Amino acid sequence: MWSRSYRRHVIMAFPSFDTATNSWAPQADISWPIGPERQSEFVRFPLRVMTESEAVACALRRGQSWIDNRLRARSAEKTANLVVDRINSLPSSFRRTNLKPPAKPTATIRNDSTEPFTFAQFKSAVVRPGTKIAESALRKSYSGLMQLQKNKNWSTADIRATLMRVQDFLLSQSTRRAQRNRLPMTERDWRKIA
Repeated sequence: MWSRSYRRHVIMAFPSFDTATNSWAPQADISWPIGPERQSEFVRFPLRVMTESEAVACALRRGQSWIDNRLRARSAEKTANLVVDRINSLPSSFRRTNLKPPAKPTATIRNDSTEPFTFAQFKSAVVRPGTKIAESALRKSYSGLMQLQKNKNWSTADIRATLMRVQDFLLSQSTRRAQRNRLPMTERDWRKIA
């Protein structure tokens, strides 16, 4: 069992062998105290390496980055809530009504390579207002892109750059040609664009 303690969190590495690519996938179970109990999250990293020891080292290193990002996000949320609390404590003549803490961000694309690229992020990047694309077509296209990411070991930034090229291509075509040249569906179609 490989583990490391970092900033009141415990990172336990669980490398697994990926038979599709004949490589090791770094994974980690990260836990932290919440009062008298512990909370945990199992994190899979998209990177693939050749040996088990590399997968362990990668999982422990990327686990630390995951913890730093989690604590940074919690700190920003606490700061926002503190500001709202301070405004609510002002005399009524100074404050506006109906102030609420900011909503948690929804599916945003980050360039953090430790974060997986979700279907919701893909859908929000591809579907534009006024366009109609079937859910099944979106899922097939997403599946092709994820297969390409897996085979080329791409990060979220690589995926985002490819999606921008697709958007530029579709916008540059006339409407009739854009209907013929729809969203790439298979890994081969994505490979042509990349």
